[in-house]
Amino acid sequence: MSLADARIRRFSVFTWLGGTAAAVVVAVMTMPFLAINPETGGLLFQDPNEHEYRPWTDPGAAEVVVEDGRIVGSADTGFLDLPSGDEVWVLGPLTGGQDDNTAVYQQLDRSVGVAEDRPEFLGLLTGTRELVVFPGATDGRLWFSPRLTDWTAPVQLETPTPIEAATVSGEGDALLSYRGDALSGRFVFDGDGFFTVDAITPGVITDLVEGVDEVDARASWGAGEVVVFRVNADDGPWTITLDEPASAP
Repeated sequence: MSLADARIRRFSVFTWLGGTAAAVVVAVMTMPFLAINPETGGLLFQDPNEHEYRPWTDPGAAEVVVEDGRIVGSADTGFLDLPSGDEVWVLGPLTGGQDDNTAVYQQLDRSVGVAEDRPEFLGLLTGTRELVVFPGATDGRLWFSPRLTDWTAPVQLETPTPIEAATVSGEGDALLSYRGDALSGRFVFDGDGFFTVDAITPGVITDLVEGVDEVDARASWGAGEVVVFRVNADDGPWTITLDEPASAP
């Protein structure tokens, strides 16, 4: 190789390195975020954590697809409109993308701006447990935070069984609806295994009771026109006794 050829080659290498460095600088300057997705290995051009706790602020949010009794969600921010009514929406567990949980928020009235009525955090969609949502008297919306992978989860509408007396008993899992003045009660489980009870009102899920085997506990919940009790029980009978106020003479 002649001296001239060597100089030309060195010049070409330096030119390529300089051009590459300039391209990287331009990319960093023009792209506010650039990272590698640890789940897929692909490039991320938007910080997935930017709208994690406020998905309703994401201008790129898109409505999730509901087909064949399941929600098909993407890694991007998503939402699902909820019509008003007494039925509850039972979501999950995740059947696709189980390695990453999905945070769910409920907007109680989608006709009101989120600045006036901030959506409430309901819980996480996971690969092990359902999430029960009660829309209530107004048309609302569910917001799903962005994540690293696409996801799917079953969804179904269920009608809770009305509680028509101060005491209700049963076995196994149940969804119960209550219209009344009681804000506390006694929860008894005479069986083996896990026993949990949640109180669900629009935008709020309250863990009331969580125990194993013989359970005898008291709990209270917030006021609401309708309260949905979600009972999960293994083997054995349970009884709920509501502390209804005495009738006025």
